[in-house]
Amino acid sequence: MLTTFLITALFLQVSFSIRTSRDIIYRAPNVTSPEIPLDVFQVEAPLRNTYEGAACQQVIMQHNFTASYGSPYVGTYSPPKNCTFTTTIFNMSITSIGINYDRLGLIFLGDIEVWRTTTAMPVRTGIYYNFQKDMTIFDTLLQSEQKVIMELDNIYDSVFTGNYDVTMTALYFNDHDKATPADLILPISAELSSQNKSSVLSLPDGNATVSFTLPRNVERAVVSILASGNGAEEFWYTNVPTQYDDTFNNTALSGYGPWREVQLLVDGQVAGVGWPFPTVFTGGISPGLWVPIVGIDTYDLPSFEIDISPWLGVLCDGKSHTFAMEVVGYDSVTTLGTVGSNWWITGSIFLWVDSAGSQTTGTTIQSSTAAPSFDFAPTIGTASGLNTSLLVSLSAHRTISHSSTITTSHGPRTLTWSQSLSYINKQNFTALGYNATLYQLTSGTSSYSPLLSHPSTETDLITNSYSYPISFTQQYIVPIDPTVVNSTLIADLDRSKLTSRIPILSYLTKPSVFSAPEVLSTRQNGSCIYFWNNTYYDFAGAIDPAMGTLGATEQWFSFSGPVESGGMESYGRHVRAIDGYVPVLTEDETFDHTIEVPETQIVPGNEL
Repeated sequence: MLTTFLITALFLQVSFSIRTSRDIIYRAPNVTSPEIPLDVFQVEAPLRNTYEGAACQQVIMQHNFTASYGSPYVGTYSPPKNCTFTTTIFNMSITSIGINYDRLGLIFLGDIEVWRTTTAMPVRTGIYYNFQKDMTIFDTLLQSEQKVIMELDNIYDSVFTGNYDVTMTALYFNDHDKATPADLILPISAELSSQNKSSVLSLPDGNATVSFTLPRNVERAVVSILASGNGAEEFWYTNVPTQYDDTFNNTALSGYGPWREVQLLVDGQVAGVGWPFPTVFTGGISPGLWVPIVGIDTYDLPSFEIDISPWLGVLCDGKSHTFAMEVVGYDSVTTLGTVGSNWWITGSIFLWVDSAGSQTTGTTIQSSTAAPSFDFAPTIGTASGLNTSLLVSLSAHRTISHSSTITTSHGPRTLTWSQSLSYINKQNFTALGYNATLYQLTSGTSSYSPLLSHPSTETDLITNSYSYPISFTQQYIVPIDPTVVNSTLIADLDRSKLTSRIPILSYLTKPSVFSAPEVLSTRQNGSCIYFWNNTYYDFAGAIDPAMGTLGATEQWFSFSGPVESGGMESYGRHVRAIDGYVPVLTEDETFDHTIEVPETQIVPGNEL
């Protein structure tokens, strides 16, 4: 199978040329490299049929991140003058030439994080890309002057020669749709903007707790949370319970288990949780998988939303209340336990006030927040008194619900937030832990109540669903002396993201648009052989394609959703790419309709 793949990849690499026919509003500038910079793109449905016809636009940030550790960009955002707009889109354009790792970018308006992104990995001949994000839910911030802070910590020296030249442009459209954005947005963050620092929090080492006294006439409240594992927690879904991390008496395995839960607590009680999407950065699993097609959600890391409106009877009493976030893992000894360092997290509390009301009241909250249930099964293989393999299987389930009757100027109304989550992870480690197969499936639903002004019954809830299967193999071949002979990584990946949803914040901001849910189905499948050694470029060789890479990635993408002015009802795209010394986009088809997306396949031996 692998031999066939390599022969096919070699043939395709010499038989096709790069094509970039996408509708973009920014193209790479002239650069000093004699070769054309590579467009490294994320497959995503365009936000609009065209980006022309904006009511106005302005550049809100332009900065070159070189040696930028601890030195974020700090600037000022001002709303456009003499311009009426209902929709705002930010376009981020990035170019880079040189050698470097992928970097995490965090963008704040004041103390509120509005966008989290990761970069593509630069190469000698240069890369560029741009990506658009709808920022309309932050309209209450965009209508006034704000401090703009972007943190993109980057090493830049004689070895790491790739910088990141970033331009952020705001496009404003007057779509004539009546928008009802949040009246107030409060940060759950470190609140360091006054010191010209990003306000990101790091768990579990830090404390993600804030206190606020809310207006007494709030009629809807939603919390949005951004959380990503970095450093030791970047590949959290490949970890094993701590008591098994020394199974092979080496450092091949990491502890704290492969399950993570991000919790929101209101006054110390769990209001809702998120089981994270397994984001793979462009240096993840094998860098050769991500040129020129990057991973799902790479340029726009997903947030998750929790409707805390059932708590308004308590939160609108004129007293101070605490909002906290925690990240917990599974440990076979303590069940719910701590996790490794560097979960970077922020939250935002979106509030809609009842302009005709003076005091929101509510009944006692009816809650069900039982702890998650787990089923864990380990199997250790031995030979000649040594551990030779480790097979671990972990499943988890949880349900949460909160409901109360809230009274505003609209009258009494029962508001509900509920979640049902399921998870399974199966991993098989051999060759002293250097060879591994994994299959993980995270799925669930969440339900929330429609607008207060809409007729409603107890069963009239809006339900969102998701499913995140991921399956991969990794084989590390490490020679006795890696300074003389190349090491080898062979990796195969197959994963999907399947969602059907009406996002709470988008729905509350533009309720007239969401007559139907957004339905997304996308799958990525790839294989890669990667070579490097431990002396090339002073240990930087593993990030240089010149060291030797042969990979191929294919992606199917299908999206349908409600249409607002300028938007697209459905979209499909199918792409294939070969990554070698010269990455090649071999196939790129776009469609104005949905397409069939094959299912992710489970790695043989990891069947459930």
